[in-house]
Amino acid sequence: MTLRQAVTGNLPLKLLSLALAAALWLLATGSKVEVVDLSVPVVLRNVPSGLAVGGHDPGRIHVAVAGPRLRLVGLRPREVSLELNLRNLGEGTATFGGIEKRLRVPAGVEVLRVYPAVVEIRLDRVTRPGIRR
Repeated sequence: MTLRQAVTGNLPLKLLSLALAAALWLLATGSKVEVVDLSVPVVLRNVPSGLAVGGHDPGRIHVAVAGPRLRLVGLRPREVSLELNLRNLGEGTATFGGIEKRLRVPAGVEVLRVYPAVVEIRLDRVTRPGIRR
């Protein structure tokens, strides 16, 4: 038997074996749970007319998420988001708790920690365009 025959003999069976080995390797390493820290933007929706966000704008929150390594490697920043609906709020400070439940995360990804755990938004009355009272 020549070297060429040894390499090319039963080629379909060898390719199938290689594919199965690669699939098992991916399954074994891809299912490991990893933890990733993310900086997530806070998006404020439906600011009532006549009001403007005053004081400290939360901007971003820090989130630790866990999930399968393969899922987290392909995780794009826009897949994790926090949107706060300000509709029906009046002048003053609104406190949003339970941020981990408000976060939108992909299936298979779990929120472990959120900092800050509470987001406060202050709404000020606008007397004239560009001027807050």
